[in-house]
Amino acid sequence: MSHRVVLLTNRSRGARALARALVAEGLDLRLIVVGKDPVPERSKRRFFRLLRSVLGDALVNRAGMLFRDPAMKHVLRVERRLFEEADLVLEGGIAAMDLLPGWPAGPPLLEVDDMNKAFVAERLRAEAPSALVVFGTGILRRVVLDIAPAINAHTSLLPHYRGTRSEFWQCRHNDPQTVGITFHLVDEGVDTGSILFQRPTATAWPTTPFLLRSHNTLEVIRHMPGALRAYLEKRLTPFAQPEGGTTYRNRDITFADRQALFGSLEP
Repeated sequence: MSHRVVLLTNRSRGARALARALVAEGLDLRLIVVGKDPVPERSKRRFFRLLRSVLGDALVNRAGMLFRDPAMKHVLRVERRLFEEADLVLEGGIAAMDLLPGWPAGPPLLEVDDMNKAFVAERLRAEAPSALVVFGTGILRRVVLDIAPAINAHTSLLPHYRGTRSEFWQCRHNDPQTVGITFHLVDEGVDTGSILFQRPTATAWPTTPFLLRSHNTLEVIRHMPGALRAYLEKRLTPFAQPEGGTTYRNRDITFADRQALFGSLEP
């Protein structure tokens, strides 16, 4: 039986690999909807575009670093290095799954500024999907959620660490017991829907948020296609989340948190 699915996601390497994994599972991936990167405020965009046109990208980037204090520069250097190391792990893990780079051939790609727009919902409805697969998007509204069951990949063992940057907070709180992935139905809350599948992520501890995110992403790519098929074939039964849990936003991460986590590491 062919299961028609739509992927709602971002431009990341992991998103492209997940799309290929869904196709490799034999699922009928009808459409990939990609959220565009946020656009800076127009005034700021014009200012920095002018500055870069006069001074050049390299000089502007270097000047920006000089205006930051030494502690900030140190944390930024450490974060950049750790991100690059983790990205190599992700790239190697995807290659080990024999998943080619780039989006799969076949499913059309639709780039949108807002996935909750009426024209997006109309396009989704036209595909008559059995399910929507959600990976790395913003909050979805009822206009989308009413079309088909939406299944989100969240990188923690819910109900712990709902919201964004769960890996940062797990490392910050030295909390390996909550490390893992959860596939859950999307409701109008933030990562509060019924759970379909959970699996701890095996990783050395202590670790970094970037490396942990790479390992979690690889687990999502490995397990989402099979879990999705099992759900569509009624071999997975959703169950309500346990009580408790904390929701985090990007703005909750302060420089003091970043410095506490990365400040003692060598550049």
